[in-house]
Amino acid sequence: MIELNDVSKLFRYKGNVIKAVDKVNLSVDRNEMVAIMGPSGSGKTTLLNIIGGIYSPTKGEYFFNNNLVSGSETEMAQFRNRNIGFILQNLALIKRKDIMYNISLPLIYARMNKEVIRKKVTDISKYLGIYDKLDMYPHMLSGGECQRAAIARAIINNPKVILADEPTSSLDSDMKSEIMSLLTDLNKKGITIIIATHDEYVSNICNRIIRINKGVIR
Repeated sequence: MIELNDVSKLFRYKGNVIKAVDKVNLSVDRNEMVAIMGPSGSGKTTLLNIIGGIYSPTKGEYFFNNNLVSGSETEMAQFRNRNIGFILQNLALIKRKDIMYNISLPLIYARMNKEVIRKKVTDISKYLGIYDKLDMYPHMLSGGECQRAAIARAIINNPKVILADEPTSSLDSDMKSEIMSLLTDLNKKGITIIIATHDEYVSNICNRIIRINKGVIR
């Protein structure tokens, strides 16, 4: 499903070239649940961003379902909206908008009918247990409820892949277990899940662990 061939990502900073990802070869099969582990600055998030179509490789090739992933910003945005759901480390919920709006964002970008959006958000919020929070704002919710809202936004458009960047880093052990149960359930429903984490508890739940350090898969 996902194949990276000799992929590198270089950034320039103050005249220096930084190799965030260096000659990575990686395959992820459909319906896998994979943990990418490494210390801070190891390249985990950069690798997720390449898989998610946010960054284009500086070198190498990325294939998704046997199709080369490349194109204009508009084409890459379409690729993301059709295939990828993101759960970001800081959740990236819009503070001045209610939870209904936050969950709806991918559907708004896809220009769906308002009634269709409302039905989809209602269904998914009931599934995730936050239906009664839709008219509230992020600051009114607990950390676990905000995480559920972020998951709802990630799966509202029926993605083939969920990319989660440290999805349990700010949660207590009970909430961590709850969120991982949700992700495991989504994986069983057929969604491929790739998690960047430093948490052994999270990685032990996954089917496979990929270790990265200094941009290199070990």
